[in-house]
Amino acid sequence: MAPEATSTRDFAPAMIDHMHKMRRYKDPDHGTQPTPRIIDRFRVDLDPKGAIASFQPNGATITSNNAFFKDMGTNGRTCFTCHQPQSGWTITPGDVAERFERSAGKDPIFRLVDGATCPNDDVSTLRAKRRAYKLLIDKGLVRIGLAVPATAEFKVEVKPGDDPYGCNTNPETGLAVGIVSTYRRPLPSTNVGFLSTVMWDGRESTPTGTLESDLTNQARDATLGHAQAAASPTDAQLAEIVAFQKGIFTAQIFDKTAKFLTDDNAKGGPSALSTQPFFLGSMPESVTSMATMARPWRARSSSRTSTLPTIGAVTTTSAAW
Repeated sequence: MAPEATSTRDFAPAMIDHMHKMRRYKDPDHGTQPTPRIIDRFRVDLDPKGAIASFQPNGATITSNNAFFKDMGTNGRTCFTCHQPQSGWTITPGDVAERFERSAGKDPIFRLVDGATCPNDDVSTLRAKRRAYKLLIDKGLVRIGLAVPATAEFKVEVKPGDDPYGCNTNPETGLAVGIVSTYRRPLPSTNVGFLSTVMWDGRESTPTGTLESDLTNQARDATLGHAQAAASPTDAQLAEIVAFQKGIFTAQIFDKTAKFLTDDNAKGGPSALSTQPFFLGSMPESVTSMATMARPWRARSSSRTSTLPTIGAVTTTSAAW
């Protein structure tokens, strides 16, 4: 594998360094991540539209044997902290809010480094925690501190009133030290074989990298950053994380209107998705189209709104096709 394909991205050193410097703000809680003993080969979870399912073609995963579920950092987090099956292998506001109430804000997802609106937030009381983790609880958003590139052909400025959380104007966390705080939701760690880039902005992808190398870098950067690990995971551990992500598929399997999305030979659910051909670029004519996949439901939905099978917990509704 070419060195440039596995080297740390340009953005990563500054991001990781910033996250480690934020350890100056001490977390009052040090709990470990609650984790099931096993991730079943086929698992169903309810969602607002019906039910989603996750499928591992290669069999169930014993969590104690996989680095995806291993605490390799200093704040109690694992990959599983922000990637759980009931949320389509990401997080959702409802699930985060439930975890806050259940743990009184002590679950490892609630850490100052990126769970709070800013690492210097007050978390001395339950009310203060609820305020500090407001974006995480209400929107499912975590904070990412990214450095402005030295070669940037732009300048970042914050106008008065445009920094409601005070992180970008804080002299220790913001623009004064070259860091811009952005807020986003963790991407799903399922169905990754269908990705064309890694991360929202593609920052973990390189023109010379493979999906495996890009996912490897992403896993390394996340462990060093979000988990504030003192050392990188080993190559074997990174390979386990990537293999787990590539080996799990998630899709809507039941819809409250359309009912079971596998009825009448329909190709809903994760099992069918796991065998779906995927190509970057032009799609070969031999590949089944979405219209063909949806044909069994079309006959039953000519006069009502129905729901197509989708990846993760997101559904797409349409009027009669």
